[in-house]
Amino acid sequence: MTGAAMAQPQFIDVGGRRIRHRLMGDGGDVVVMVHGFGGSLETWEANQAAIAAAGHVVAALDLPGHGESSLDVGTGSLDDLAAVVREYLDAVGIRRAHFVGHSMGAALCLALTDHDPARVRSLTLVGPAGLGQKINADFIRGLIAARTREEIAPLLGMLFANPGRMPEDLLQRATAYKQREGVAEALTKIATSRYAGTPSGRQLREVAGTVPTLMIWGLEDRMIPPPAPGEFARANVLVRVLPHCGHMVQFEAAEEVNRLMADLLRS
Repeated sequence: MTGAAMAQPQFIDVGGRRIRHRLMGDGGDVVVMVHGFGGSLETWEANQAAIAAAGHVVAALDLPGHGESSLDVGTGSLDDLAAVVREYLDAVGIRRAHFVGHSMGAALCLALTDHDPARVRSLTLVGPAGLGQKINADFIRGLIAARTREEIAPLLGMLFANPGRMPEDLLQRATAYKQREGVAEALTKIATSRYAGTPSGRQLREVAGTVPTLMIWGLEDRMIPPPAPGEFARANVLVRVLPHCGHMVQFEAAEEVNRLMADLLRS
C-alpha cells in the first residue's frame, strides 16, 4: 500500500465480485471509508487525501451495486454488504482499521463492528443511517427511478444545504452510474431489504460507543436529521452537528470534518 502509486482507483476481485477501490497513503493506522446509498468512493473526494496526508493508509471502495463495482448485491441486506467489506479487507491485507461511514455506509460499519469487533479501532459516522432517525424515503425512491441528468440534479441538490456547493463531477458521475443496466434493480434490492438488528441481537444504535465513536451531522440534513441534543450522551461517543451543512457535510465542511476525524485518529 503506497501513496502516489495507488492514488488512482483500481479493481480487485473480492469473492468473485469486481470491486473498485482506491488506496492512498503509506504507513500508520489504516482507515477504511464506506459510502452511502447510491454513492461511490468519490463520496470521500474531499477527505481521503487529507487523512492519508495526516499519516494513514486510507482505503475507499465502491460497494456492490454502486459506482463501477459489480452489480451483484446478493440479497441486498446490510449483512451481505458488510460481508463483502470484510472480504475486501482480507483481499487487500487489512486486519484492523478505523472505519468511516456515510449514511447507509455508517450503518454498514456499525453492523461490521457488531459482527467482528476485533477488526474495528474506531468509528466515524457521518450523517448515519440505522440510529433511529427517519430516512427521507422520497429521495430513495427518486434516486432509484432517476436516469437523466435533469432528474438526478435536483435529487443530489437535496443532499447539500447549499446546492451550489455540489461538485459538477459528482453530478456527472451519478448520471453515468444511473445509465448502467441493472443499477435500478440493485438499488431496489438494497432499499427493500429489511434489517432486523445485529448478529448479536442488538440494535445498531447500541453498537455506537463499543469502540471510540465520532458522529457528525449537518444541521440542515434533509435526508437523516441530526439527533436531539443529548440523545447519544454516553461514554466513548462524541457528537458534532455542523451549521450550514446538509447530508454531504463531508463536502460542505470538509476542513472541519477532516480535523474532527484526524483528532479521533490521533487519540
